[in-house]
Amino acid sequence: MIRKKFQGGTDFDTLGSSLFDPDSLAGVQTDVTRFAPFIESAARAFIPELEKTSARALTTQDLSDLYRGVTPQSQFQQNVIQQQLSQAGLGQATFGGDAGTLTNVGTGTGIAAFEPFIDEAQRLSGAVGPQGQVTAAGIQAAREPFMSPFQQQVIDATRASFENKRAQDRLNISDAAVRANAFGGARQGVQEGVYDAQTALGIAELEAGLRQQNLQQADAARQAEMANQQALAQSVPSLQTTQLQGLQNIGIGQQALQQQQRSILEAQARERIFDPQQRMGAFAQSFAPLVQGIGPQSVFRTDVQPPPSPLDTIVGVGSVGAGLLGGLGSILGAG
Repeated sequence: MIRKKFQGGTDFDTLGSSLFDPDSLAGVQTDVTRFAPFIESAARAFIPELEKTSARALTTQDLSDLYRGVTPQSQFQQNVIQQQLSQAGLGQATFGGDAGTLTNVGTGTGIAAFEPFIDEAQRLSGAVGPQGQVTAAGIQAAREPFMSPFQQQVIDATRASFENKRAQDRLNISDAAVRANAFGGARQGVQEGVYDAQTALGIAELEAGLRQQNLQQADAARQAEMANQQALAQSVPSLQTTQLQGLQNIGIGQQALQQQQRSILEAQARERIFDPQQRMGAFAQSFAPLVQGIGPQSVFRTDVQPPPSPLDTIVGVGSVGAGLLGGLGSILGAG
């Protein structure tokens, strides 16, 4: 800083340049006050760079690097959602929302994953018709597949064995009649008739028992299968849901990882873009205390004396002339 002071105590900075008249000055005193050279040098380098850095605007690329947005749902996640909808009997999904989110679901089959098992359990129970009423015909139709295909062979083999035993027993009756001298008599006929009636009844009961046993086994198998279908109606959707939740967690984990990667890239871009401002701010925080602590110093002072006025010149010339004349007079008088 340079301050000039006129004789008489008037500051040039206070008077203003419009009133400055060098010829009217009686003299000028100049004080030069400056900061330390290293402060001035740093300020000359720092302030222009600060102006350029502050004036720089963010570009479109800068904004894209700083704000990368939300990671959208992947195709993997969308496929898992579609699979869940299909198992619920719903239709095609539309992912038209922000970041690929679900916006609409089309009309599907209306058949959920558990419904085939429920339908089969109802059929096995003997329910028929649109009302699902249980009828004897329905039960018989449901039982028929579980009947043993070898039932008739078992019955025929059992009957043949029984008939063989019957023939032997009839022969024993004849032998006994011969020994009793009653062969061909009424007593033999009565005894054989009673035996034939009893064995015929036994054969019928045996066949009926075999058929009843087969029927009971088939019915037990039908009811067991019905219970299995009901259990499947509960377990299969549960297993599918568990599987889909696992797949969904994988998709969410991948999405979170990608979002974290975007955040890291945003942080790197932020450091790159704002690094000059940060360094400028750090320098300013370190530089300001130096400027305030050291402050400006008085470097030197100069005094400028005014030129002599015309009157002083005339008086000076007269004095010189008088001196010369006096000298000359002395010289001449001496002569």
